Amino acid sequence: MKKVSETKSKINKNKLAREWVKNNGCADFDFKKRDILLLDGGLFSIVKEKKMRKKAIGFKKLSNGMSQVIFSKKKYPTEDYKAVFWFEELDDLINYFKRMKKMLNNLGYKTYRKIDNK
Repeated sequence: MKKVSETKSKINKNKLAREWVKNNGCADFDFKKRDILLLDGGLFSIVKEKKMRKKAIGFKKLSNGMSQVIFSKKKYPTEDYKAVFWFEELDDLINYFKRMKKMLNNLGYKTYRKIDNK
């Protein structure tokens, strides 16, 4: 059974996130999966391109222990999705993400990840 404080905490997080979206727009948050969902058309647009590509059909072991990818000779239709950002909107986009980071940090979420480069 969940504690009352946990339930209040979830309600408070959702309320704060809804308020942030109301003031800033273009996003949704999935706190369970820790996902930020950006909506098409607000800060950027999503463009779909259809292309023909060869697909990987296997691997071949090389004498040096490496592997080589084997591609088909036939090309297959694929779909690529790209996010398009506008030069003139870059500063606003950066400030938008800074506001989002501040809100998530205030809710207790870490927005950084330390990567060790050895």
